[in-house]
Amino acid sequence: MKKFKLSLASQIFIGLILGIIVGAIFYGNESAQSFLQPFGDIFLRMIKMIVVPIIVSSLIVAVAGVGDLKAVGKLGAKSLSYFVVVTMIAIAIGLISANIIQPGAGVNMNNLEQTDISTYVDTAETKQHKSFVDTLVHIVPSNPVKAMVEGDMLAIIFFSVLFGLSIAAIGE
Repeated sequence: MKKFKLSLASQIFIGLILGIIVGAIFYGNESAQSFLQPFGDIFLRMIKMIVVPIIVSSLIVAVAGVGDLKAVGKLGAKSLSYFVVVTMIAIAIGLISANIIQPGAGVNMNNLEQTDISTYVDTAETKQHKSFVDTLVHIVPSNPVKAMVEGDMLAIIFFSVLFGLSIAAIGE
């Protein structure tokens, strides 16, 4: 007898549909939300837990797999130029669509309710004014494990690329 197996895309789609159904059924039900909240928190923690190891391992394997420093540089330059071009296209689309649609036009600002945003302002990183040099120094981690624990992505990426280059320099 042949086993029935769903593809990963099908499983994700079924999970998405079930999530929408459960959310629609229990929307506004405080007791159900308090029961389901830990499951959502656990899921988000699991995603956060796996992000750093995936980034580290994929970058190290990719850089070490390329091997040649010139090839890594060319690949990095292509990736950076792709990133810049796609970002500029996204900004252009956003600016053009905002100018055409004009979101917020016609809203009477006098009728809007004002709320206290001090709790959000306190959590923002506006208190730390870093210069460009400080940012460059901060990219190089003094302790890569600490950078991974804190989720400092720039430091993690820098460490992973250097580690991959080191492995590639060793050779076979």
